[in-house]
Amino acid sequence: MRTGAKSANRQDRSAGASYPSKLLILNSPDAVVIGGGVIGCSIAYHLARRGAGVVVIERETLGSQSTGRCAGGVRRQFSSGPNVAMQQLSVRLLAGLEAETGVDPEFRHIGYLFLLTDERDAEDFKRLIPMWHEHGLNDARWVDPAEVRELAPLVTGDDILGATFCPSDGIASPHAVTSAYAGAGRRLGVKFMEGVAATAIVRDGARIAGVKTTDGDFATPHVFDCAGAWSREIGAMAGVEVPVDPYPRDIFVTDPMGSMRQHPMTIDFATSFYFHPEGDGMLFGMGKKGETPSFSTEVDWPASTRSRPTTSRYLGRSTTSRASGARAGSRVTASSRHPR
Repeated sequence: MRTGAKSANRQDRSAGASYPSKLLILNSPDAVVIGGGVIGCSIAYHLARRGAGVVVIERETLGSQSTGRCAGGVRRQFSSGPNVAMQQLSVRLLAGLEAETGVDPEFRHIGYLFLLTDERDAEDFKRLIPMWHEHGLNDARWVDPAEVRELAPLVTGDDILGATFCPSDGIASPHAVTSAYAGAGRRLGVKFMEGVAATAIVRDGARIAGVKTTDGDFATPHVFDCAGAWSREIGAMAGVEVPVDPYPRDIFVTDPMGSMRQHPMTIDFATSFYFHPEGDGMLFGMGKKGETPSFSTEVDWPASTRSRPTTSRYLGRSTTSRASGARAGSRVTASSRHPR
């Protein structure tokens, strides 16, 4: 328990008349974080670094939902300046994470390669390069088809007009990053409650007063909605519209494909097909046309068949039949589908 004025404030707050009497108070942290993925664990850690008392509630296990099911890409090639700036900060955090927490995030700078086959798309990406440079992404550049094939030997076809490439982008381990922040947070006193779900957010007029859960209630003036696919539902508990929706994503991993560990993360922009090294094989996935929001995390094996023409083009005709693993999760996207 922290001491001094802040501790006294917490005691006053938990006993204060401003809290509804119906709230059974088992604890009164400065903040409750709902969701124990990488974002929730990071927020909890950074709050604790600033002296806050924090509780994280996660209805499954830490990092087991969207975080643990994602592809692990780390890029800064976005179409909006704020997104580029935000991702620049993320990369700096990753660069210093091991020194700060003692855990290697396994950040590999293999680069991000956006393949363009449509002239309008190619011109749009070329126009983004000066903006990227303005935000410090100085190694991002346009590459012609010949260099594309040097960088990415698996890329074939005469329709490639070129690509944008940023060699300092890459991939990191979602599990390692989550573990780094969770472990460092615990050392600072963050309380992690796994297998616990939020059931209600209590308000006192226009103010947040607490959180009800399946394992007790908390009086707190601050709640952070880090629930990923369920962010809209958590926001609704507080009377706040959070305009995001979950879209199912399937990820497949091939059997070993030889010496490809330095192959860049490659995205066919027209089809959304992407692939990058995963162990000695390749991880690949693809968006779905006409998709609707869903919480499903079941692997859609027919999706691998529908994407076979694109998969075969880059990874060989027998790739889907020799996939050694698959997982499914949610890509949480703003309802406006912006920014890219």
